[in-house]
Amino acid sequence: MNDMLRLPRALATRLRKVSHKQGDSPAAIAETAIDEHLRYLEWKERAIARGDADISAGRILTTGQVQAAIARQRARRGGRPKKAHA
Repeated sequence: MNDMLRLPRALATRLRKVSHKQGDSPAAIAETAIDEHLRYLEWKERAIARGDADISAGRILTTGQVQAAIARQRARRGGRPKKAHA
């Protein structure tokens, strides 16, 4: 796929400046940036789906349970317990 992408002037200017400083082409920098952002968005969607599945399966913890687990971890590591918030 070799499509053209129109960028707002300010973004195109930033891209040209960065590409000049990095010694890479604007197209290569844009491709890398788009790829990395798409990877993040795909990861986020998978994480949300896993969380939804956990909720549907009843695999949830209350805030109190999470706080208690954190307190146990801190105690095992020798950390000071934090004050509980009401």
